[in-house]
Amino acid sequence: MPNTCFWLAGGRGQAKIGVITAARDDPEEASKELKTILMNHGARQVTWIPVSGSLEDSANNETVAAMIMKQSAIFIDDGDVHRLIRVLRNADGTDTIVLAALREKFQRGVISGNGAGSAALSGTPLPVSGHSYETLVHGTKAYTEPAPGRRGGANRRFAGCSYLTSGLGFLRSWLIEPHFNEHSLHGRTIRLLLDTRGAVDSFGLGIDREMAIAIYRVGSEQEYAEVLGNKGGISIINTTKANFATSPKLHISGVQITFLTEDDKILLGTAEEVLPATWKADLAGEEWHILATPSEDIFSADKDGTKGNFNRVAKRLFDSQLSKKVSSVTWQSSPQFLVDMDSRSGESFHNDSPSNSQHLISYARLSVSISQIA
Repeated sequence: MPNTCFWLAGGRGQAKIGVITAARDDPEEASKELKTILMNHGARQVTWIPVSGSLEDSANNETVAAMIMKQSAIFIDDGDVHRLIRVLRNADGTDTIVLAALREKFQRGVISGNGAGSAALSGTPLPVSGHSYETLVHGTKAYTEPAPGRRGGANRRFAGCSYLTSGLGFLRSWLIEPHFNEHSLHGRTIRLLLDTRGAVDSFGLGIDREMAIAIYRVGSEQEYAEVLGNKGGISIINTTKANFATSPKLHISGVQITFLTEDDKILLGTAEEVLPATWKADLAGEEWHILATPSEDIFSADKDGTKGNFNRVAKRLFDSQLSKKVSSVTWQSSPQFLVDMDSRSGESFHNDSPSNSQHLISYARLSVSISQIA
């Protein structure tokens, strides 16, 4: 969200923001739109950082890199995440001069992104295609660059999740997934984290539309995050203790999911220590519903306009007086997956938002299992 970058950069009359639009089809035109938005918010100065695939070797230009260091914040815009990473990295995978400048700015400034711009900050393998159901069925595989003159090749034919081996690595242990609950990307994120699980623990970080997360003290033991916005939430996917088998049928258990809303905070070192907003109360004992409600389309795959079924079922479970478990299924049946949710080891908080009066529910440590049943 550009307005979040504006406030973190100093606010009205102070913010000097450099915008990177290399992920866009027309980077220069996109920069003009961003400049209008940020100047209308009251930014002191908005500067386009002229780096793109159409400007030859612009990412290795010392003058462009110097522009980055003059800004109080850098905003990386949405678009094609693969295009963005190709521009900012050399062909051999090393940092361009501009990417090196961004890393330096990250240590003593603000780096923010929207959509692809936030996803690119990931330090884990980074998905570039695939939905939840298809990824559970077909798995994941590393993206391969098509041969000259080809436009996708094997990547387009693969129905599962194709992924880049790594994002730009600003958040080393995190896979950032924009528009997370709108597209019910839980299955994709869980499968990718498990397929690429290694010696270092990695977590998923799902960001809903019109939401933002500010991360402070990055890389330190005191690293923590704060949720900004009131239109959705932030999801933390923890697969570090999950059980995972693909044969004879797919079975995943022990995944923990935390969903945070406006003003909540979390200590990222463990992905478990949740600090709910001071204006929120414990939901236990104040549940509105009697029973949880399952879904017959848990990953919102049916094209009926319904989105966010996974998170809707999870919130209803915590907001139910009698239910502690709920079982849902996928809309597709060949194969079909059962998704079990268990709230017994979790906790939840709620209240009306002080900014828009919408009733918000946050929850921590929802236990999730996914099993192929047909």
